Amino acid sequence: MISIIAAAAKNGVIGAGGKIPWDIPEDMAYFRRITYGGAVIMGRRTYEDIGRPLPGRFNVVVSAKMQTAPEGTALAHSLAEAVEIAGNSGRENIFLCGGAAVYREGLAFADRIYLTVLDKEYSGDVYFPEFSEKEFRLTSYERCDSAPITFCIYDKCRLR
Repeated sequence: MISIIAAAAKNGVIGAGGKIPWDIPEDMAYFRRITYGGAVIMGRRTYEDIGRPLPGRFNVVVSAKMQTAPEGTALAHSLAEAVEIAGNSGRENIFLCGGAAVYREGLAFADRIYLTVLDKEYSGDVYFPEFSEKEFRLTSYERCDSAPITFCIYDKCRLR
């Protein structure tokens, strides 16, 4: 299964100046729990912001500019190639975990979206892409008791 996993403010902001404009440990724990053991695909800038491969996961970096894979990762020059590499990794679940271009292009590949929605708006310059309820429907949501966030799961609508 190919899933997008992201956190977005109420106004859709996912980044500001190359950084995530909030620090919510409950969301980071959710991200770790959902993605652990799977394959994660991220753009070059997202990888550089993190600064290392995510442990316990098969890491693929998408970049048209890089010539060699950072240590502990695989390198792809397109999202389609990254999905193929991740699919051949033996991992059952593939997660697209940023940035905005990976999310935007990834909507065509995704079977599911794990979207943590923050209860407030943030200033920023990067937004989660809009998607249609005709494409993805909300199948599950859970309010976090200890933080002002909601964990939402959207599944791709299938033709009957």
